[in-house]
Amino acid sequence: MESPALPKGCELVTARALQAEKASSSEDAWSLAALAGRLIELRDSLSVAAGLIAEAQRQGEPAVWIGVSGSSFYPPDFAAAGIDLEALPVVRVADEAQVMRAADTLLRSGGFAAAVLDPGPGARTPLNAQSRLVGLAKQHHTAVILLTRGTPAAGSQGGLASLRGETIRKRAGFGQFACELRIVKDKRRGPGWRRVEVCRGPDGLH
Repeated sequence: MESPALPKGCELVTARALQAEKASSSEDAWSLAALAGRLIELRDSLSVAAGLIAEAQRQGEPAVWIGVSGSSFYPPDFAAAGIDLEALPVVRVADEAQVMRAADTLLRSGGFAAAVLDPGPGARTPLNAQSRLVGLAKQHHTAVILLTRGTPAAGSQGGLASLRGETIRKRAGFGQFACELRIVKDKRRGPGWRRVEVCRGPDGLH
C-alpha cells in the first residue's frame, strides 16, 4: 500500500529525527538523542560507550556492537552496567576492514539507534570508510561510536568525526571511578565541555 502524497512544501521525517532535532537545542549535549546522526570518536572510553548502549535499551531502541575478535567487549561488565545482553547483537570479525564492512551493512538497514565500532588497538580507519559512516549516521539518525586507543599524542583516528572525546578516570571509592569525558572536538557546540559520571570499576570495563 502506497503512502498518500504529501502536500507541497511538506516533508516526511522519522520520530527519531524529530527527537534528535529537539535534543540539538537542549542543554543535555551528551545523550543518545543529541548524538543521533553523528560519527563520534571516543578514546579509551569503553564505559562511556556502554552507557550509550544502556540508554538506547532503556528507550526501547536497538543497539549493536561490532568489533574484532578478542576486542574489549566483556559480557559480565556490560551486564553489570545495566545492559540486557540478550537484546544486544554482538558482531565479531577478523580485522578492522571487516568491522567497517559489517558496520556498512548493518547501518544501511536503518534499524539501530546506536552502533559501537571497536576495530582494535592501533587501527587506522580509512577516510573513505569514515565518510560512509558519516553519511549512514546522518541518513538513519544513528549515533555511530568509533572506539580508539592510545595517548592523545597519537592523534585522531577518526578525522571525519563530528565529536571526539577522551576519558580520564580517577578513583572515587572502593570499586568506583569518576569518569570524566573531555570533549576535544565538537562541530556543533564547540570543544571544551566536560561530563563526569561515577562508573563501576570491574577488571574488564574501562
